Amino acid sequence: MIPNRFANAGAAPLDVRPPGATSFPAGFRDIQKTDHTDSANPLRTISFYVAVIFVFVKFGMIQEIQTVLMGFNGKLVYLLGIPSLFGVIIGGGLVRTLSVRTGVYWTCYALWLTIGTPFSTWRGGSLPALLGYLKADIIMLFVVAGLVTNWKECTRVAAAIGLAGILNVISGRIFAGDMGGRYGLAFGMESNPNDFAAHLLLVLPFVLYLVVSKRLFLVRIAAALAIPFGLYFALKTASRGALVAVCVDAVLFLALGNLRRRLAVICLVPVAAIALITFLPSDVLLRLRSFSSSDSGALIEAIDSSEARSYVLNKSIEYTFEFPLFGLGMDQFSEYEGSHNKLIGSHGYWHGTHNSFTEASSEGGILAGVLLIAGWFSAFFVVLGVNRRARKQPGCADIEQVTFYTLVGIGGFVVAITFLNFAYSFYGPAMGGLAVAIKRAAASEMANRAKRAAAGDGSTVIPPAPLPSARLAPAPAFRY
Repeated sequence: MIPNRFANAGAAPLDVRPPGATSFPAGFRDIQKTDHTDSANPLRTISFYVAVIFVFVKFGMIQEIQTVLMGFNGKLVYLLGIPSLFGVIIGGGLVRTLSVRTGVYWTCYALWLTIGTPFSTWRGGSLPALLGYLKADIIMLFVVAGLVTNWKECTRVAAAIGLAGILNVISGRIFAGDMGGRYGLAFGMESNPNDFAAHLLLVLPFVLYLVVSKRLFLVRIAAALAIPFGLYFALKTASRGALVAVCVDAVLFLALGNLRRRLAVICLVPVAAIALITFLPSDVLLRLRSFSSSDSGALIEAIDSSEARSYVLNKSIEYTFEFPLFGLGMDQFSEYEGSHNKLIGSHGYWHGTHNSFTEASSEGGILAGVLLIAGWFSAFFVVLGVNRRARKQPGCADIEQVTFYTLVGIGGFVVAITFLNFAYSFYGPAMGGLAVAIKRAAASEMANRAKRAAAGDGSTVIPPAPLPSARLAPAPAFRY
């Protein structure tokens, strides 16, 4: 019998997954088709490269550096952000951003803050904060998620963050400032030692990604040198939140890393601990271990800081339930707390909440706090899901690398901002956008690689189920 090669022409396509590969996300063919069409749009392509520069400028704090060196603000964020957003609009970026729940959470967060601003306890103070967030921060979500259409572009965004991290370490050396005996920057929004430490802990995993990825040799050398100096600067800030975040990063290496990463952590942690104890100033070491008044030899300033943080945390929780719908208004916690309490003479502390999540809930209402938590945790678990699929599918080591170091960066940073006021920063939208881009691009890339492996590398192709017919004898194998 001559086999009919077209007998199953109308049947479902063959499953080309290699043995052991996990299932592809539903709808990945639609993702491939849409993103392939948008990738060919030259205006979108130009906008994407502008967006990569934009990401580098934001994470590298280049606008702040330019302002310090030249004496005026060059508005680099607007010069790069406007054409990037134009590319988002013409390239279908809004649909891509909102196709994943992470993008929806961050978008709803910004919308809820906008809705709540007219109900602020001081609208004149909240409105500038809202406008600044909308113009320079939330747009990072759409720029990253909306302009990335393939895996190669995803890696370029991750590399841009890593290169910015190298610049951050260099800036930390050149523009170092003494903040009451603590290490910090002499300029910018991250001049506070705690803020600078959190920033470094987010970008350093991406710097480490540059070391292990196939980049230029000089870039890898620069990244390898930046890692120990960056970690040293982060701990030299004497930020106890940063110390906790570093410990969480080590746990993530052990929990999510492969055998080589786990062995590296086990071997390097004792060496790093000895080096830091040797080179860190004694007052920094004392502050890092001053968590409570019961600790012998605890630093009085650190204990006072802990008690003040405990007070404003409790107040932020109190105001969350006192103003549950729209909160106090963006950027209004310190003003409201300071003018409605008498702890220091006739006023309160006039400090922020020192907790990003209760900052959002007390100033934006309970829903704002929930959306902020959902945005960060959704980004983490979206990337975690891609990481697990990449580990199980052969030929996806580069996808596993990018997702792993993204997880470490997000994990440590979320821990750090639990002790900081970062509810309205660009970091969350940027990492949320990267998570959306990773999910979409990795789905398409892993599907394509599985097809190529099955078709060209001799991998086993899983045949479709046989037709339910016992009358016809099986056709002999066709030989090409």
